[in-house]
Amino acid sequence: METITQSQETQNILNAYFQSVGQKDAEGIASFFSEKIDWYIAESDLMPWTGRRSSRSEVVDGLRLLFDAHVDGEEQFELDHIFIDNNQAAVFGIAGRQVKATGKSFSTNFCMRFTIENGLISKFLMLEDTRKIEKAFIA
Repeated sequence: METITQSQETQNILNAYFQSVGQKDAEGIASFFSEKIDWYIAESDLMPWTGRRSSRSEVVDGLRLLFDAHVDGEEQFELDHIFIDNNQAAVFGIAGRQVKATGKSFSTNFCMRFTIENGLISKFLMLEDTRKIEKAFIA
């Protein structure tokens, strides 16, 4: 029964997290993360919010950079599948945005992996087609 309870807690946290993501509130989103986080988004020199972060405040800074680089209201975010196993989750979907600096848009498949501990996300991994996204940042 503990497995079902843990999986339900993970689902509840993810639901609230994705609702917060939709509001684009960097501090609100970061409140779902542990103070010390193992965070990684596929790295790119053109996208300063990518790479490794290890604290909640670094996550806030990264999210602000992400939101500031894109045209508000021009995003696409569709969840396709969510797989949950106790405190682990894998989320698959499609994300797209329009880059402010170039006016170019992109859309790419993504996979996110989450680990939930003590009611907070302690590990976050985001894999996406970085090369495809980079093309939208080049004028």
